[in-house]
Amino acid sequence: MKITRYNVSLLYVIIIISLLAFVSISSYVASTNMEKELNSVVNEVIPLSGVAGNIFEDMINQETGLRGYIVSGDERYLESYELGKQQLTPDLEIMANYQKTYPGLKSLMEGDMLPQIKRLQDYYISQILLVQNGNIEDARSRITNGKTMMDRFRQLHIKVITEIDTIADSAYKDANQAGRSARVIIAVGGGLALIIGLLSAFIFSRANRAEAALRKSEETYRYMAESLEAQNEEIIAQQEEQEQTLEKLSQREQELETISTYQEKLTGSLEMSLFLESSIPALLDSLKMDAALLVMKSTKDDDPTDTQGEEASDPYTILYSTGYPQQLPRKVKTVLFGPALRVLTEKIPIECRRDLSPLELGIHQSMSHALDQYYPVFDDNNEVIGFLLLTSYLTTRSEQRGRIAKGLVRQFGLAFLAQLMNEERHRQSIRLEQLNDQLMHEKDFIGNQRDLINNILESTHEGMMFCDSKGTLLFVNHRMSDYISLNQQIDQNWNELNTFINETNPSFMPIYLSIEGLLNGSLDKLTERFVYTDQDNQQRHVELYATKVGDKDNQVGYLFVFRDRTEEEKVDEMKNEFVSIVSHELRTPLASVLGFIEILLHRQLSPEKQQKYMETIYKEANRLSTLINDFLDLQRMESGKQVYHFAPVDLVSLLEEASYQWRSKQSHQLELHVPENEVWIRADSDRFKQIIHNLLSNAIKYSPQANKVDVRIEQNGEQIKLLITDYGLGIPDEAKDKLFSKFYRVDNSDRRQIGGTGLGLAIVKEIVDAHQGSITFISEMGKGTTFTVELKSHKVPSAEDSIIILEDDDNLAKLIQVGLTRLNVRTVHLRSAEEGIIAINQIRSLGPQLCIVDIHLEGTKTGWDFISELYKHPDYFRTPVIVSTALEPPMNYHEKDFEKFLRKPFSMEKLLEVAEQLINNKANPTAYIFPAQDEEHIKNSLEKNGIHINEITRDQDTIQVELSHKHNKDT
Repeated sequence: MKITRYNVSLLYVIIIISLLAFVSISSYVASTNMEKELNSVVNEVIPLSGVAGNIFEDMINQETGLRGYIVSGDERYLESYELGKQQLTPDLEIMANYQKTYPGLKSLMEGDMLPQIKRLQDYYISQILLVQNGNIEDARSRITNGKTMMDRFRQLHIKVITEIDTIADSAYKDANQAGRSARVIIAVGGGLALIIGLLSAFIFSRANRAEAALRKSEETYRYMAESLEAQNEEIIAQQEEQEQTLEKLSQREQELETISTYQEKLTGSLEMSLFLESSIPALLDSLKMDAALLVMKSTKDDDPTDTQGEEASDPYTILYSTGYPQQLPRKVKTVLFGPALRVLTEKIPIECRRDLSPLELGIHQSMSHALDQYYPVFDDNNEVIGFLLLTSYLTTRSEQRGRIAKGLVRQFGLAFLAQLMNEERHRQSIRLEQLNDQLMHEKDFIGNQRDLINNILESTHEGMMFCDSKGTLLFVNHRMSDYISLNQQIDQNWNELNTFINETNPSFMPIYLSIEGLLNGSLDKLTERFVYTDQDNQQRHVELYATKVGDKDNQVGYLFVFRDRTEEEKVDEMKNEFVSIVSHELRTPLASVLGFIEILLHRQLSPEKQQKYMETIYKEANRLSTLINDFLDLQRMESGKQVYHFAPVDLVSLLEEASYQWRSKQSHQLELHVPENEVWIRADSDRFKQIIHNLLSNAIKYSPQANKVDVRIEQNGEQIKLLITDYGLGIPDEAKDKLFSKFYRVDNSDRRQIGGTGLGLAIVKEIVDAHQGSITFISEMGKGTTFTVELKSHKVPSAEDSIIILEDDDNLAKLIQVGLTRLNVRTVHLRSAEEGIIAINQIRSLGPQLCIVDIHLEGTKTGWDFISELYKHPDYFRTPVIVSTALEPPMNYHEKDFEKFLRKPFSMEKLLEVAEQLINNKANPTAYIFPAQDEEHIKNSLEKNGIHINEITRDQDTIQVELSHKHNKDT
């Protein structure tokens, strides 16, 4: 083939057309790929993000509806829940289709997201069932669990959004890569076209015939370039649209995040103040606004005093405010106007722009306007109960912010309504609890009053029964069983009890007839004394009186009271017997005394007869004195005025002394069986001797046919027994229970000739009880009686190498002992001077280191007696003594109302100081320490007790007496 210029031009044209075709095809392929990637972003990524957002909104709607339902119990909140539940299923199906395309999304959904949605669905269903079953408190207690699961869902949702963003970024990168490829192809094609064009221009400059074809090729190339430019502009427009879509997705994600974050602030508050402090500032932060004000219509419960003198308009309460430059009043009593009034009447959000107040300008003088947004607050009846004012400075309202604001304010309104209802329920629960406490208190009070009345009626010693006005028996206390048992006859009419009473206790029939006469109206009142025989065949003296219950117009019934007078009758009988006995016992010796005195006055008698008559008068006078003393002693003991001087007593010595007085006066022989050693008891020696005398007197009097009385002392561990046995008449069984009663004497012919008042054994019993002992007896008729007095033995503690504390006040002695523990010396507490003397005499080696002595002690002896015995002791006379009692008030001392003479003048610190000084200075002469007082009185008291003084020294608080012991050395 011949290569010609035409052929070359044609070849160049073919090459150019081929290159242009190649460039066009490459551009078409690149634009197709880019369009495919952009369609993938638009058709898959953007809807996929919307589906994820819809799933999140579905779960949010379910959670919001469920929380509103749990808090308020209103099933209308379940509409949001049911709507979210219905929309969730198709959204999940759409998401499942996308999962087939994107493996990473499929792994995240099937592995985490879907199980979490399943758990939330199960939780929501269980919460609804709890509320429907009435277990609202259990459902509320599980809200925290739901919040935890919802937080986990939010985290998973964020992961899904992140995965979707990853997919979108990948598609975006592919689109960008396709665009770059198209640009590279166009650039390469353009470069080649330019080279060929230059070559063609060079060739066409040499070949004019190819000029027209070249121009046509240039026009064609220009057309194709314009086409490529149009395609490039279209690609750029698609990129801008994609960026706008991504920006909308980002804004939507921010909105969802804002809603989710704010919802967390709406839960968990138990009090309204905490709820407002948490929710309203969070609302301002979410909306990027500056100030907020919550105003509510006042109710009567807010302030009852505000209702007086008000106008027709309701006052308003500012529940919460923040961000405004001045403190707002708690109450707003002025009439609302403008946007505030419109939002309450129109029930829609109101927005207005206003100039800033001078206070709002602050230091930012550049600000001039504020944007106020009023949102109505509804109750559960969809009635406006207030409004929420949100204020923003230096900002303009945007559509996005307005949409978020409406959603957040709606969430706030629902949460605020739930909080209001919760507060109301809380107030109602508190009120119900108060009412319940008041009711329970009144119930307890009534129950206590009833129990008190029942206890009073049951604890009385009188039998009581109550009949209504028709005679129906309504109540009997347990004491009535002592007279007649009527517990099984409650609610029966008294007229129907005739047969029962006649069969149970016929002797009660006169009482029955008297009560019947009062009930049927034949008697106006009833007060009787009668005698009847009880179920043990014992005669009972009873006094019956009836009392009307109620007033004249409303008579409830009759209260019948049965009072047992048996013991009173016995006491009267005993008094009569006592009067008879006393009159006989007094008359007999008085008659003898008067008779013999009359003889002595009117007759001349020999000295022998005068002596005999005088002895008789003396004997009878002693009888009178014994009778009167017994009576006075018993009265003193029973009234608690008898004074006992307890001290250690050797029972053996006391018994020998008492029995010795009887040996020369009676014909009976007293045989003593006592231990060889001493037997110590804690007793009043004079009163215990009276016990012995009375028991010996009874033993001798009531054994006239016998000639001896056995007296023995038995010791078994700490128990001491004194047994006095006679071999006389004995005591009848029916008299044993009354033997220690005063004025009681056994009534039989053998004892009528034996004198006595019946007071001896009663006195013995009183004295033994005062000694915390017991007295018993065993007796057999015709063989004799043994009386046993049982006491605890008394052991005087050892006082060797110790500090002796003689103090009858146990508390003060304990205080002194505790204080002396720092001296590391053993202390011994004794209550009487007798114990102290015995303790001194029992010491065999080391004597006491110190004696702290109270002058007024328990026994018959005083502290002076102990000091005197200690002073006379041949071994321990040098023992120092602290006298802890002031002797007598100082001379010329007159006690005033505001001051008392101190009987225990030593302070504890001073007592310890003196004691330590005396114990440590053993080489000094014997010292007795007294409280500061009259020295002359101390000197006279010591010399009166045979204690010789060598020297007296005085300091501020004490008087120290140095003793002289020359007489001890002489003896």
